Amino acid sequence: MTTYLLHGGGTSKDLPGNGRFFAQFTELVNRNEVKILLCYWSRNRDEWPKLTDRDTTKIKNNAIKQILFHVVEDLADLFSKIDDYDVLYVAGGDAEQLEPYYKDLSQLKEKLSGKVYAGSSMGTFLASESYVLSFDSQDSDNKHQGVGLLPIQTLCHWDVEVKKEMKLNLLDSDKPIIVLNEGQFITIYGN
Repeated sequence: MTTYLLHGGGTSKDLPGNGRFFAQFTELVNRNEVKILLCYWSRNRDEWPKLTDRDTTKIKNNAIKQILFHVVEDLADLFSKIDDYDVLYVAGGDAEQLEPYYKDLSQLKEKLSGKVYAGSSMGTFLASESYVLSFDSQDSDNKHQGVGLLPIQTLCHWDVEVKKEMKLNLLDSDKPIIVLNEGQFITIYGN
């Protein structure tokens, strides 16, 4: 069984749910040493060191276990390491940088079996069947297809979204829709 932690965005902000979100990275793994893959593909590569420092600090500050981190360089790196790691964290960022990877992630669901998938904003969108980008995107008036790790539709940054009704109308009313505020996350146990 895979455990999915889906976060509504704003992990860099001082929000009440963020500490609990990062704590789950290690609490959900039944081992004393937890191995975590960090994926920043939705951000420019020159930002990765700063993001790595920020996120590893937040995870360590909310854990009592030993942690080993690895920043995923590319698809080959992801698939060569994922079998030996406990958690995959896909951070938020820009759709145009992350979406090109989707077509090559068809094996991801199978590879995540028994692991924790954590995603924030774009990482949540990746896990979803479909989504509408948040308020700050130039392409926020279209429905996008995710990798479909879960049969859900998502809307992130909901508390600061200004076009709520329009976004909801873009999604299929007969399928589950998850709306997440910044700093808010849900846990879904799936196959």
